[in-house]
Amino acid sequence: MDVIDALVSHHAILRQLYQQSETNPDVFDQFLRNLVVHHTMEEKYFYDLLEGFAQARRDALEAVNEHHIIELIIKDSERFPRDHERFSIKVEGLGEYTTHHLDEEEAQIFPMARQLFTAEDLNTLGRLFAEAKDKLLGAVPPELPPTLSAKRPKPVKAVKPEPLTTAQAPSNPAVGLGIGSLKG
Repeated sequence: MDVIDALVSHHAILRQLYQQSETNPDVFDQFLRNLVVHHTMEEKYFYDLLEGFAQARRDALEAVNEHHIIELIIKDSERFPRDHERFSIKVEGLGEYTTHHLDEEEAQIFPMARQLFTAEDLNTLGRLFAEAKDKLLGAVPPELPPTLSAKRPKPVKAVKPEPLTTAQAPSNPAVGLGIGSLKG
């Protein structure tokens, strides 16, 4: 399965978990976990490479920024009491923004990516995405093969923030895996 098919397939799972979360707060944590894993692996095995194509760079950066916005909503939702009368509004807000993001990817970004990546690259990335997703957050994702790694754009130099002290370190297991400010 190529990476686009794998992403679309997981989008269906995310949509289903969101719908179930609306009426069952117990499913919400599963939705969050799948969402964080999805975005983390999507960035590593799709968007980091898509940025290397001039015609796709802006769309890729916008999608990653949307991941960051979703991450902020996730952080707010994680701390919100599940039995609070407004919890369902938190679930709805996250789900609606996520659904909009997924729809945009499927309608605009994925068709463009099909034209830019080779079939071999799409299949390799699909295998890596599926393998990493299946391991969820319990393992370090596999590295890109050298042929694909060489296609990754050179990172822009940025000011590196001071490392967090042990007291400041987040307890989220996704830290260091990839999305938004969790990218380490």
